[in-house]
Amino acid sequence: MGRIAEALKKAEQERLARPDVVAGRGIAPAETPMWPLAGSEAAEGDDAQSAPDPDAVVEGMSESLVAYYDRSSVLSEQYRALRTRLLSQNQHNEHRVLAITSSVPREGKTITAVNLAFTLAEVRHFNVLVVDADFRRSSLAKVLGLSSTPGLSDLLTNNATYPEVIQKTVVPNLQFIASGELNGHNATELLSAITTRSVFRWFESQYHFTIVDTPPATTVTDAGIIGQNCSGVIMVVRMHHTPEQLAKRAVRLLQVNNVPVVGGVLVGRGERGSGDEYRLNYCRYDNFHGAKGDRR
Repeated sequence: MGRIAEALKKAEQERLARPDVVAGRGIAPAETPMWPLAGSEAAEGDDAQSAPDPDAVVEGMSESLVAYYDRSSVLSEQYRALRTRLLSQNQHNEHRVLAITSSVPREGKTITAVNLAFTLAEVRHFNVLVVDADFRRSSLAKVLGLSSTPGLSDLLTNNATYPEVIQKTVVPNLQFIASGELNGHNATELLSAITTRSVFRWFESQYHFTIVDTPPATTVTDAGIIGQNCSGVIMVVRMHHTPEQLAKRAVRLLQVNNVPVVGGVLVGRGERGSGDEYRLNYCRYDNFHGAKGDRR
């Protein structure tokens, strides 16, 4: 992907050179894992919490949640690397509301959003919320095996309270808000309501990290509206799938709406036919600003 790939490769090399990554965790020293690795001192301590049983599939919850089901996999480590990069950008430990978007559908933004939320929830002292703000193609409730209503739409229309829409997940410090139903409302008008800012400020006040799944930035204006109420937006780009012009257009549309694009996640496999396993990598937006995308 041209300069984007070069920036991501450089970021990965820098990450691998860090002592905490060499130690085998990809977790910053300040992070305390919610589920210790088997055999570690933390895992053997009296206060340790039980790690998920990888063979026990949670009824209704998608097996694409590798951050829960397969915590020792390479992909799970890559999600932890993404978490570490995000924490390094937040040196003052401020509460963050981060929107996850893409330029076109089927780039992996929803799976990236929910796995990132699970990975953040591994940190013992974090309260994490994942929100489905994709009213048009909501899928987070199905991935998590939870109810799709009530949800965010009910909060924005004052038809439900926070306790009524917040759902528990299999992880104690990770909660979920579904998209809810539009019930005749227009999604763009709903997100533009006067209540939207206060709802997102409440998320920020209550949770260390709120991860918001949004529609693709080039298909509708929702991502731009949501992004204005967030600390920043992360763009998901799929290798050998995302056209360069659409990736650039997505970033420009967000910038026009004064939305801070804080970074990008490159997902997918290596060169065609290379046999490389699925992977993801993250770099700050200022590392690939103005870079060329993938040419299909």
